[in-house]
Amino acid sequence: MNLVFDVYQHSDKGAWGFCPRGSEVMIAEIKLDGTLKLETINAIKLGGALTAKVRMGYSRAARCKYLHRNVTPDGKVLGEFSEVHPDLDFAGDGELVLMVTRSIGLDVDALLQEWEVLLQGVDGVRNTADVWIARQRRAVQYFTAPDTHPAFALVLSNWAVENKQVVIAQSGQVPAVTPKNDPMAWKQFLSKWFAEATTQRTLEQLRWSLRDAMLAAPVIHNNTYDADGWIADASQAAF
Repeated sequence: MNLVFDVYQHSDKGAWGFCPRGSEVMIAEIKLDGTLKLETINAIKLGGALTAKVRMGYSRAARCKYLHRNVTPDGKVLGEFSEVHPDLDFAGDGELVLMVTRSIGLDVDALLQEWEVLLQGVDGVRNTADVWIARQRRAVQYFTAPDTHPAFALVLSNWAVENKQVVIAQSGQVPAVTPKNDPMAWKQFLSKWFAEATTQRTLEQLRWSLRDAMLAAPVIHNNTYDADGWIADASQAAF
């Protein structure tokens, strides 16, 4: 659940924000050391709580913000208000290439297991694949692919297009077909972020290369046993 907060800030005290939720309001207070305190109050009490903060010198931020939450290894709950959606905040782990909305009711465990199997065949992503899978498991609204390796964008996009999900890219026009069915289009599209040779090698390791796509195409039977027909069949099979 990613909620948008109306935020008030104080240079010496930290930040305070509220998010209406029907008859209740979620209150988030973040101290200067990052410590987060969350509580829920009745909506009729919001006016008094807000007035008290304004009198203490809090001023309203120009824009509403998302609440980012993090728990340290020792159990301390930290928070930060940000204009960046939590699912899209990579915190130094690359930049966003593309994203797909996470469907309601999706069997995420089964899907991530499928993606893990695919990624096992790709060289050089063993460590980053674990991080990426964990990130998708935590995702609330968006599955994302960073620019750390083309395998993540390819695997995510292939699932999305197959399941008629909308793929939103940081830039460029997303191909209308899956990487598995049109690897050349995806190699060209991803060239904005990755070397084509790297994407080509990744497609081959995923068994989604142009050769794989052609071999998976329906066989065309030619029943005219003339020389031209035989040559046409042979040229298809010889790729």
